[in-house]
Amino acid sequence: MLTPVGLGQSRLILPGLVPDARGVVAGRELCARFATLDRLVWFFRLLSADRPPDELWLGVRVLHARSALGLREVLVLMPNPPGQAADTVARAARSAGGQCFTGSGRHYVQCRDSRAPFGYDVAVPVDDRSDGASDLVLYATDATAGYRVEGELPFDRLLLGLELRRRPGSLAASVPVGAGTMVYVTARRGLGLRLGLHLDRAGVRADAALCEPARRSSFDLADAFWLLRIEELPPRLASLVAETPGLLPYAPVLDRVLVAVGHEHPIHLEACRALFGGDGLTLFRPPPGPVITLPAAPVWTAVGDLVPLRPPALSDAAPVTAQPGTAPAFEVPLRLERSTSRPTRVVGAWVPWAQVRWLRRLCYALPPAALRGYQAALLEPAVLVVAAGELTGLPFGQLLDEAAPGVLVPVGMRLTPQLAPERLAQRWALAEGSYLVFPAPDAPPLRVSAPQLEPLERRILSQARLDPDRAPSARRLFAPAEDAAPPDVVHDPLGPWPLWGIRK
Repeated sequence: MLTPVGLGQSRLILPGLVPDARGVVAGRELCARFATLDRLVWFFRLLSADRPPDELWLGVRVLHARSALGLREVLVLMPNPPGQAADTVARAARSAGGQCFTGSGRHYVQCRDSRAPFGYDVAVPVDDRSDGASDLVLYATDATAGYRVEGELPFDRLLLGLELRRRPGSLAASVPVGAGTMVYVTARRGLGLRLGLHLDRAGVRADAALCEPARRSSFDLADAFWLLRIEELPPRLASLVAETPGLLPYAPVLDRVLVAVGHEHPIHLEACRALFGGDGLTLFRPPPGPVITLPAAPVWTAVGDLVPLRPPALSDAAPVTAQPGTAPAFEVPLRLERSTSRPTRVVGAWVPWAQVRWLRRLCYALPPAALRGYQAALLEPAVLVVAAGELTGLPFGQLLDEAAPGVLVPVGMRLTPQLAPERLAQRWALAEGSYLVFPAPDAPPLRVSAPQLEPLERRILSQARLDPDRAPSARRLFAPAEDAAPPDVVHDPLGPWPLWGIRK
């Protein structure tokens, strides 16, 4: 029997129930009960329309349970985050023909309604020793029922197993066209290049990727297919991608979720963003096709690079008279200019030879981690010191910042025009461990290869003056011989005039 909870009531009988800041009774979890599976899907559709928090979706569990009367029902367990999430779940459950409960462990009490604005409590809870055959006990206003869990249905399996619903209207009218739109098209392996050639001739920007879905077993027929990403599809080509056999257009619902054009999922996938993590791609095909899941993101290639090149025929190659001439060169030199932005980190130093004696003295004060992590290159203009991470403890020389991978510029300066760092590294084709150093605005850049760099501690050992292998050997000295007897000291008598007769 349930009893309504009053305002300010803090003592509750059922374990696991506590009043929140509003005074409403709530447990750590929510439990929804449905008689059939279609009502469960209806409940998830209503719940996803209200956009509940992601914490609720990540903890959903769908259980198949049987009551003490032998009826098999579906139970949904989910966490109860603070706020209005419990009211949203309870409203969606009642609209789908089910009931919502709150609690924790084995005991769940019915959520609040208009008759009990602050929730319910039980008068006498069910004894666990007398009802040991039940895994869950649900306390409702009409009856108390115990359930034995018979199995669990993963929520992602339910989400991927639901068939898409057909929207009214033609497929060509449902294809997103015009400016600012994006449409994906899957094509059979023999039609992908044909479609790419047609789009390239029509001047449509598109990318293509050859995808091969993962096979569930050795006998599964998972053929490779082409996936095309088309930006701003012209309206005249909508019927081409929608009505051509072997082509199937998709519309992006999320960043990594595509749904067939003209169809919709029974559950609002926009609210389930937390369930589609990772770098893969999920394609919901129209029935009866299964869902295609790509474990990794496709590698896109422009369709212009996939169009086969046709060499000209001999009859078409007519002689042409060419006039000698050179086209004007379009060159934009790179320059070093002062930057107002804060440098990310100091990775190197350009030490002139006049300051090398300071560097020698500083080696006595550097910690062992710096001696092992720093690298030095003896060059004609100066000495280049590079750190694996951030360079610290060097108060002299020209400090260098990393403008691009392997490109070093003075701190407080930047390369203009401001090109992308990966473009700079690709243009100069820097090998692993090599650097391109810009020492000053008026000095030409210098390329430092990896063999020229040595660890600083190895450079110190190579320049050390003491060579243990060539050090001269010390000669052995023999101990003095000891006398057999102590020496005798004899004093002659001086007399009364000891200094008489001594001249100055």
